[in-house]
Amino acid sequence: MTIIASIAVAVSCAVMVITASVVKGFKKQITSTIEDISADITITDLSTIYGAETRPVEPNQSLSNILANTEGIESLTPYAMRSCIIRSEQGTAGIVIKGVVNFDNRDAIAQSVIEGSVPQIGKQRRKELLIAEDVATKLNIGVGERIELLQLGTEAFPERETMKVCGTYHPIGSFPVSVAMTDIRNVQKSNGWDDQTVSGYEITVAEGYDNDEVTDRLNTALFEQYDGSANLSAITAQELYSNIFAWLETHNINERVITIIMFIVALFNMITALLIMLFERTKMVGILKSLGMNNSKIREIFLYQAATIVGRGITIGNAFAIVLLLIQKYTGAIKLDATAYFVNQVPVSINIGDILIINTIFAAAILALLFAASAIVSRIEPSEAVKYE
Repeated sequence: MTIIASIAVAVSCAVMVITASVVKGFKKQITSTIEDISADITITDLSTIYGAETRPVEPNQSLSNILANTEGIESLTPYAMRSCIIRSEQGTAGIVIKGVVNFDNRDAIAQSVIEGSVPQIGKQRRKELLIAEDVATKLNIGVGERIELLQLGTEAFPERETMKVCGTYHPIGSFPVSVAMTDIRNVQKSNGWDDQTVSGYEITVAEGYDNDEVTDRLNTALFEQYDGSANLSAITAQELYSNIFAWLETHNINERVITIIMFIVALFNMITALLIMLFERTKMVGILKSLGMNNSKIREIFLYQAATIVGRGITIGNAFAIVLLLIQKYTGAIKLDATAYFVNQVPVSINIGDILIINTIFAAAILALLFAASAIVSRIEPSEAVKYE
């Protein structure tokens, strides 16, 4: 019975650690990818926040002052966007081209590249384009091929431009139009802008600051102090991709349900094991009481045995869980359907602090309930127990 109880504790502990690590891994991976696409906070024209087209944001001293004086901003980078049609022999597709300054701090985008690489951005402007996998598959476009872009404007005929596909990536989420990434200068040139005019700014919030609070301060300052022609507004990534973050929140419920179920399973097994140990040693309890040992000392004996079982189970469960998590982290053995889960393999985030918290709460709760269950010792009468076979 002690072996069964140890296994139950080990399995329950392992499942809780793995569940917490996977849920946190999902949140971390998807949030990182979203922030690579749109950063913590985006400042752009209010009328184009959810649209494919953007209005130009020109250099303005009041905007510079607002950004410089708003507390909580770690860094900001400009971006530029333009919608167009990509055409190949297989057909056409509408896309939005997003130009960025560099890909140095966009690790999630780099990791989502399926073939090729991200655009190389240096002193010399290169007409390279990173396109979504679904667009590349639909139009039968391969890495290294040159594609034709039709840019719709006010002219009677669309402007034509050719760019080289440097890579394909798996986009996150479901959007009306696929986003392609390139050098910001390519988009500025296509839009007829100078090198200071952009579509907006992407802001990284400093550690220790809340995204919503910084956004509120920015919007207040933009409303009261900005004197440019654009109607600028700040929006967080959580608001911009609210459907994805709402989906992530459902994982918290799943995590809690699994944790509660595993705790109940371990608890019932431990209580069963404790009761069996008590019943098997009823005669011993009666003899110890007859010799003058009080109830609390006898309970300590059984609780010590229970603590040994719990400790052994938690140790085995942690070791098993961490080994599995490390295998998944470095090999990606368990794959996922990226169209449904936004990632192509199960992401994990191993945090020793979280594991210690889970272990401490798990062990403390079980031992506390076992302490209550061990009160049955006080109900054993020595005169009856010594006769027990």
